[in-house]
Amino acid sequence: MALTDALFTGTSGLKSLGHGMSVVGDNVANLNTTAFKGARVTFQDVMAQSINTASGSGQLGRGATVQALYPTFGQGSFESTASPTDLAIAGNGFFMVKEPGSTGNVFYTRDGQFTVDKNGYLVNPAGFRVQGWQIDENTGDITGAITDIRIDRTSSPVATSKIDVITNLDAREELESIIVNLNGDVDDGNTVNTTFVIRDVNGVDHKIYVELTYNATLNKWDYTFRENGPSGAVLAQGTGVTSTRATLQLPDTKENVIIDWSALTHTSSPDSLSAPGREGRVEISLSGGANDYLQNDTWVYRDFTVKDANGTDRNLRIWLYYDSGDSRWDYYVVENPTTPAPADPTGEGGTILAQGTNVADTSAWFFLDGTTQMVTIDWSQVPTSGTGTAVTTLADTEYPLQEIPTLFDRWDARNETPLASTEYTYRTTLTIYDSLGTPHEITIYYDTTTRDNTYEFLVTCNPSEDQRDFVRDTDPMQWTTEEGNITVTREVQSGNTFAQSKRGVLMYGRLAFDNQGNVKVFYETYRLDANTGAPVRIINTSGVPVADPTDGFEATGANGYPLLIADFLGIDLVDNRPAGSEQDQGANAKALQQIELNFGYYYKDSWRSESVRTTQYATSNSTIFYDQNGFGPGSLESLSVDTDGVITGHYSNGRVIPLWMVALANFNAPERLDKVGGNLFRETTGSGPPITGKPRTNGLGSIAPNSLEQSNVDLGEQFVKMIIFQRGFQADARIITVTDTMLDELINLKR
Repeated sequence: MALTDALFTGTSGLKSLGHGMSVVGDNVANLNTTAFKGARVTFQDVMAQSINTASGSGQLGRGATVQALYPTFGQGSFESTASPTDLAIAGNGFFMVKEPGSTGNVFYTRDGQFTVDKNGYLVNPAGFRVQGWQIDENTGDITGAITDIRIDRTSSPVATSKIDVITNLDAREELESIIVNLNGDVDDGNTVNTTFVIRDVNGVDHKIYVELTYNATLNKWDYTFRENGPSGAVLAQGTGVTSTRATLQLPDTKENVIIDWSALTHTSSPDSLSAPGREGRVEISLSGGANDYLQNDTWVYRDFTVKDANGTDRNLRIWLYYDSGDSRWDYYVVENPTTPAPADPTGEGGTILAQGTNVADTSAWFFLDGTTQMVTIDWSQVPTSGTGTAVTTLADTEYPLQEIPTLFDRWDARNETPLASTEYTYRTTLTIYDSLGTPHEITIYYDTTTRDNTYEFLVTCNPSEDQRDFVRDTDPMQWTTEEGNITVTREVQSGNTFAQSKRGVLMYGRLAFDNQGNVKVFYETYRLDANTGAPVRIINTSGVPVADPTDGFEATGANGYPLLIADFLGIDLVDNRPAGSEQDQGANAKALQQIELNFGYYYKDSWRSESVRTTQYATSNSTIFYDQNGFGPGSLESLSVDTDGVITGHYSNGRVIPLWMVALANFNAPERLDKVGGNLFRETTGSGPPITGKPRTNGLGSIAPNSLEQSNVDLGEQFVKMIIFQRGFQADARIITVTDTMLDELINLKR
């Protein structure tokens, strides 16, 4: 019956409009719900019923029903908050949160009300864990797969690997001077001469031959200074001069040395000339005829004495053995040797100062027992073949030594103050860290040299904190190398005192400046071998880094700065290790702390300057800037998030570490996501799978930190819809009441 159909049609309208009013009510109720997305309801008519009409078949509507109910994902406004972990998405995308303990129960939300829980996880109010990528601290790139974001509340210590020290060194400082005061006596018209050794700042010995002639009538002098004897190259020369002082320049280092003979007397005594200083160079020669040679394959020895710095004669003996089969030498240097001499050095009862086996060199160095006084011994003048007789007798010549004291020489860790304040022109100190986060002071000393526009520098630590292997070994200076199929060994048993005195020295070198006050070259730069304590050259006299330093580490670091090696932890290295590679020192050598020293210059084919650099200007010595990249342990103080979703930790030790990147997801049909409450959505077949990515990529929005997205419900729009739904509901209700009246009239027809 048509009237009954009218009742059902009106009822469908009431039902549909009731759903519409429910949608409005839900939208209004969530007006202040964070990131709430208001829903939109649409209606459709119900399939019509066919009826007969005068003009033919017609269709009669059966009412209305809900057509669709979708959330609207329009952008909500942002509310600023004080929490750095309150995040909002400006644009498309959803945060991903995962239920703890589940394997795949991932939900999606626009609500960024996140906090860090007791376990360090970034969670939403329901305790679901926010998903993201961990960031590699060194590269800044994301690593691994998307996983739970967990904030480290502590910052691990980081060992210092680079020191930046930028200074100005006063160009007005006076140069160091080397004066050799000669002694002796010379009469009128006579010529005197002497030979002594100058050990330059590179440790190279130069034999200087001095010849003087005195003219008493004119009180004038003729002088000649030569290198390597009477027939050597002339270094300086003068005729008829009244001055008793002249200057020579060393050929390699260009250092100026002043020779002063003002103390010479003019009496009837025998003519003589000598230079002061301890004896620091010994030359061994063959005592025989011009064509004689050393007898091969047998031990020979020579006793000699060396005068030390106190003027005491030290009794020494050198043993030499030349192997004619491989053309190599064995040698021993002994102090206070056995008397009479034994058949070979194995029977010696004295103190062995140095020894070597299968060496190709014809020189060695050692220290006088219990001192830091280095002596060079050279037997290059001993022939091993000839047309004369094979002899076993050796001769010796000792030369007084004039040393150019450097910062390295002056440092003595055995003293309470290793380097007196009068020994340098400037110093600067900064703090670095070892791998455990322990702080250590590094002090860099600077001083002028005997060369114009050249400064020397010494990098040191507190000697008591220096735990390199050589400071703990009884006999630190031991080397073993393989040269083809021959094993070469060297030992300087007398080097212990020297090693102890240099405890705390990390690097020594020199800086040459140009006329604009900029460093033009590093040269003659050394560090100490962590295993032996011996100086290791890393930059040569030409300013070129050494290709293969003898301690097995690179001369410069990854950034091109000179590399020093430190050890504050007491790492044990292999004794008697082969030199030449880092692995040869044992696996523990990799744990030694390698630190680049940046003065504002790096090596790349040549020394190049950076924008901020060490200079030599005519102004006071000063530290312009210093820094280092190590850190001690620290605790988390605060977090910050940038627009790319990178969560950065700020720690009490000063570290600022990028920790995580928040992951975002989007869907091809986000309107088809399933609402599960708690401002969460779940993936459905209709929505399609999530498309994940970094913020601000692939159409995903950016992150707004310290912000929360508000509901996108428009209250005015909802009130308008409420009125429309109300009026529609009233009209549908009127349909039902009118139809009821009509049915009542129909029932009353029987009366």
